[in-house]
Amino acid sequence: MFSSVSRGEPSVTSLGDLAPLAAIFKKQVRHLIRYPGEFIFVLIIPYFLTAMVVAMGNSAGGASAVSNFSVRTGSKLNPFVFLIIGAGVWMISWMVLEGIGTSLRDEQIKGTLEQNFLAPINRFLLLVGTALAQIVITTILFATVIAATVLVLAPGSAAGLVWAFGILMVGLIPLFGIGFVFAALVVRFKEPYAFTQAANVLFAVVTGTFYTVNFLPFWVQVISSAIPQTFVIQDMRLVVESVNSLFGAVGTILVLFTMAVIYPFLGYSFFKLFEKRAKIHGDLSKF
Repeated sequence: MFSSVSRGEPSVTSLGDLAPLAAIFKKQVRHLIRYPGEFIFVLIIPYFLTAMVVAMGNSAGGASAVSNFSVRTGSKLNPFVFLIIGAGVWMISWMVLEGIGTSLRDEQIKGTLEQNFLAPINRFLLLVGTALAQIVITTILFATVIAATVLVLAPGSAAGLVWAFGILMVGLIPLFGIGFVFAALVVRFKEPYAFTQAANVLFAVVTGTFYTVNFLPFWVQVISSAIPQTFVIQDMRLVVESVNSLFGAVGTILVLFTMAVIYPFLGYSFFKLFEKRAKIHGDLSKF
């Protein structure tokens, strides 16, 4: 089944070694659906935030609000559709970072983290299984928030939803890498919430959730270009507006694929660095 490596951590050498991955995925999905009330609240938040922004825009802009919005953003999308895409992606990134970042802390509080780390499984499977479970909530959020809004308010753009979902899935991979960094911070500092909440607020501001990043100062745009959700929101809006815009988004999609290769590697390397320190100083048993 599992082979040993010099670091004492089992490596994945066969399909049978992936069995723990399925078990971790199943456990995390059960955790996600355990509290339906909380899950419904998550689905409502993007609608609430978008409706609030639209209401303020209509109040300030009056009859010319929609035309002003189109001129400023350069998009022909219905303003509510434009904004709900950003809000939906932001909510997804919030759930992913919270899910990966806090899952180890939950295990630590329950007293099962040490047992998981002593289990004869590759540590990468533990993180990936937790990350893959976020695909379930991502798909549900996309269907009930973004796709539902497009089908109701812009049915002519329905064809672009397939490409939008594909872009979203690619953008999840580098986001998992960022989640691995937060998992490492849990091992070191035992307090994930301050880090994840600060990151989520930062993402809302710099990724163009409710506006295009072109309005931001240049130095902020540099920061936003390092966050995958910036390109995910931008490209999803383009392909929903017109499938033909996909060709214009090839460059940023390639950037997403590059991030999908680099970020998980860097994130896991960061995690291994902190895990090694935790083994030396006994951090896993400290609360």
